[in-house]
Amino acid sequence: MGSLFGGKLSLAGQEVVLYDINREHMERIREQGLVIEEAGTGREVQARPRAAVAAEELRGSEVLIVFVKSTATEAAARQFRDHLRPEGVVLTLQNGLGNEAIIRKYFGAERTAAGVTSQGATFLGPGRIRHAGRGPTHLGMSDGRNERLAPLVEALNRAGFETHVEQDIDSLVWSKLVINVGINALTALTGQPNGRLLDFEETRALMAELVAEAAAVARARGVRLTFADPLQAVLEVARKTGANRSSMLQDFDRGRESEIDFINGAIVRQAGELGLQAPVNAALSRLVKVLDRLHLEKG
Repeated sequence: MGSLFGGKLSLAGQEVVLYDINREHMERIREQGLVIEEAGTGREVQARPRAAVAAEELRGSEVLIVFVKSTATEAAARQFRDHLRPEGVVLTLQNGLGNEAIIRKYFGAERTAAGVTSQGATFLGPGRIRHAGRGPTHLGMSDGRNERLAPLVEALNRAGFETHVEQDIDSLVWSKLVINVGINALTALTGQPNGRLLDFEETRALMAELVAEAAAVARARGVRLTFADPLQAVLEVARKTGANRSSMLQDFDRGRESEIDFINGAIVRQAGELGLQAPVNAALSRLVKVLDRLHLEKG
């Protein structure tokens, strides 16, 4: 996702520096550029953002857009807190719940922005990604001073990302969380793309239970979701993105630790704080964490 946004922004004329711990990916971009394959069209474009292999190359940034896995948010925020200009903005468009709070701790609410995006990307190999899904992006400042986002919003729109500023960003973050809760862990555990979850009575039943628990926690928190029927919203996303491999399934594909603690695990924690139960989310979280450990043991 970072390569998608960085690549498209650079094609629109923005000065972009990509940074990733995947050194092979960065070196391929430095040498040959970034190839972005447009899903379903066969069309490819080549972008030439700067690719950094040293964190120092990001010092003095006006905007930091964070797409690291949620398990790495704390480390990234700590590492780059002195690299942002005093008047700069850090934007998280990550999955899950809790990333904004971590970033706010290091950068302050006045420099922290959070949002959600319906864009999708798949890593195909060093220097190559697929633009796998399209949809609007919504963002807002943690302190509510959204006028500071005007230049970034303009740049994102110019790069082809339909972007809107929102006052109630919690509603959007929670709504996307509910979608991810209903899809991601099940795809990772079954090894199937999103649409296949709809083909089995058992996975449809699990989706309904996962989403019902998440929606109950949201209601108890006083969060207004952006859809009236959470389960139907999740089923519709699964249909529309039927061929997509969720981010958690891609983590499993690559033997990487999942973000389960920031998705289904977040529902379990929030439920506990409210005196509620979320047994299905708890069970799936435990299963995913076992598989996480097994993947790490394999190296």
